[in-house]
Amino acid sequence: MQSNTQYQADVLERFIPISLSRLISDLLTAELLPTEQHKAFKQFCSTYTSLFHAQSHAHLQNLKQLYLPFNPDRDTLINAQENSDTQLTHLKDKLYDMLEDANYERISEDDLNEALNKISPYGVQVSVDFEDFSEVALFYRGSAIQQKLYRNWKKFSFKKQPIDILIYRRLFVLLQPKNRQQWIEHFINNKKMSVQKAEKKADEALKVFGISNDNDVVYLKLFKDIPREDLEMQFPNTRIQMRLFDKIKLAVTGGGGTAGGVMATIGKLSATIDPISALIAIGGLLGLLWRQISKIFSQRAKYSATLTKNLYFYSLDNNMGALTYLADTAEAEECKEAILAYFFLLVDGETSRANLDQRIESYIQEKYEIPMDFEIDDGLAKLHKSSLLSRSDQLINAIPLAEANSRLRQQWDQVIDNKVIA
Repeated sequence: MQSNTQYQADVLERFIPISLSRLISDLLTAELLPTEQHKAFKQFCSTYTSLFHAQSHAHLQNLKQLYLPFNPDRDTLINAQENSDTQLTHLKDKLYDMLEDANYERISEDDLNEALNKISPYGVQVSVDFEDFSEVALFYRGSAIQQKLYRNWKKFSFKKQPIDILIYRRLFVLLQPKNRQQWIEHFINNKKMSVQKAEKKADEALKVFGISNDNDVVYLKLFKDIPREDLEMQFPNTRIQMRLFDKIKLAVTGGGGTAGGVMATIGKLSATIDPISALIAIGGLLGLLWRQISKIFSQRAKYSATLTKNLYFYSLDNNMGALTYLADTAEAEECKEAILAYFFLLVDGETSRANLDQRIESYIQEKYEIPMDFEIDDGLAKLHKSSLLSRSDQLINAIPLAEANSRLRQQWDQVIDNKVIA
């Protein structure tokens, strides 16, 4: 199946879809910085990214410690007090901040509802019961159009035609299923069950999510190139539904054959008094009915296979691994923003925040043909934190390269001496 993916020209993304190493290389070959400063700028980039990596590593270790009690894959013991509402809230706040740093955008409730009402381009229709969760959060980074070839049966087309599909280049999903006590309260209050029956049903509900204890569990999932209409597929409690086309097809083929078989069996039974012949006729009818029922199971199995195949190629990482992936992504984005801001301050000299923002966006548009909404405030904030800026009223400037490298080396020495890691 051929595919072609392009970013949307009319959608401004905060994400910079260029690797950090390529970005630095392209800045040096752009003939904007004097050749004699190239070595010093390379040193600046190397020291700054190393320093930022050390700081990011400390944040990641803290986040992993927060997530450990809620990790469904953990194989270590935890203290009872670790699994608390306060720690869970702190974890989510830190995680959502990191997603912001990685330039992910939250999928709104309206966009999610719109996507859930559409049928997947793969022909699989699924449904999700969101009442199974205490919290659901979806974030994406990079909205693009992917062109694929499909046969459009609605137009009676036997030849594959190109179809434009809106996809999310990266999708992050946070799922917090209800814990046992929440399930029990749900069944008692909403289903009017007795406590004993509610406890039994709660245990059954937890098994769907692979949960065998009373602790809160948080699933973290990362996917790539997800069609917007396939958002439902990323949930563990999806229920496959047959499309109207398949229902009609089974009704026509199965219904006609079943009706004919019933009439034929009635005719045989009315024409014979031999018990063996009657049993054979009834057995034939039961066999026919079973074949029609098996067609339904076969169609559902086909849907399940399609769902599994798609998720196999979509999946990027899970749970603790997803945290590490996001941390690496956030670190790269933060470094790119700071280096771009410093480079163009170095090249253009003193300027305003708005002019610097426009300068960087114009460079990325001209160099990579990618429209974007550059995070100028983030870039300047990081440079300011590292004491790499000088200001006068509303104007901003970067300190010279030699001084910047000296300050960064001093900060790196502090990290090495375990004096500062923040």
